Amino acid sequence: MSSQKMHRRDFLAVTAAAAAGGLLSPMIVSEAMAAPKGQKPAEGMYFRLVTHGADDPFWAVVKQGMMDAAELYGCKAEIDLPGSDLALQQKKFQEAVASKPDGIALVINDDQAWDKPVEDALAAGIPVIGINNDDKEGAAGNKRLCYIGQNERRAGYVIGRTLFEAGKAKGIDLSKAHVAMCGEVPTAMYAQVRFAGVKDAADEFGITSIELFDGGGIEMTTVEQRMTAYLLAHPETTFLLGAGGIATDRLTSVLKNAGKAPGEILAGGFDTTPGTVEGLKSDYVLATIDQQQYLQGYFAVIVLYLYNKFRLTPNIDTGGYLVTKENIEFIEPLSGKYR
Repeated sequence: MSSQKMHRRDFLAVTAAAAAGGLLSPMIVSEAMAAPKGQKPAEGMYFRLVTHGADDPFWAVVKQGMMDAAELYGCKAEIDLPGSDLALQQKKFQEAVASKPDGIALVINDDQAWDKPVEDALAAGIPVIGINNDDKEGAAGNKRLCYIGQNERRAGYVIGRTLFEAGKAKGIDLSKAHVAMCGEVPTAMYAQVRFAGVKDAADEFGITSIELFDGGGIEMTTVEQRMTAYLLAHPETTFLLGAGGIATDRLTSVLKNAGKAPGEILAGGFDTTPGTVEGLKSDYVLATIDQQQYLQGYFAVIVLYLYNKFRLTPNIDTGGYLVTKENIEFIEPLSGKYR
């Protein structure tokens, strides 16, 4: 082994590669480190992230992860944030393919719409991996090379179980409880699959009244208004969840708008946006699931590099990290940039 010290940048590059691809062989690690002095591993490569995201706190963290990995590896990477407009997202994917990148990371937010575009891109020699959302059938439903993100159904189950266990401990009659979950875009796959996970937990606790309702899109003010109106119209609500980061971020404001005290309605959801952090600290929000979206942007770049270099296609589960008041002190300083 060389007596020269490994630079911190090179150590991080190899460590990240190992984390993404599992245990790499000594030969692969050696080859990855064999770039000429002063040259980064992925210099000259170009990657594209095509998402259904918007300019909001959640996707700012995904973008940060992408930029950090691109800087570390020395490549160029760009992210598309067209919002919930599927047609625009498909247009961005076509533009990405036409730019002939070294790889595309795609949010697969529809079980049918992405089948042929992904096949065509792969046939044209452009690697495509999935991030953030995957086909409900995984690799059997879409030919993307691998997937980086959380298990959405399991995440829904974990947050549902956490809230229902807390309700049971408080002495709530769960057979009479009403569960309401706000989906920013309730027809979107993430909302549907997470809701299915919450329903799995509800079934275990004997809860039969459960509903996914429409938050009206990804604009925070609209979501808050829709959620407030729902809560006022459904005073029987016992548990209130956000299906995504925007709805979860608005939980505290909604509960205050409806005149509810902390803990009067047990609330939780997904992601660790600033509003959600404040809700956890003030006891309006009991728990949230952090899918660690920084890793989705970060590993998108690294995995595409690894595919180009070694044809590695790791599946990486980034999610399932339960955040409560007990561990929010560590998470809070990272919210908005890394969490």
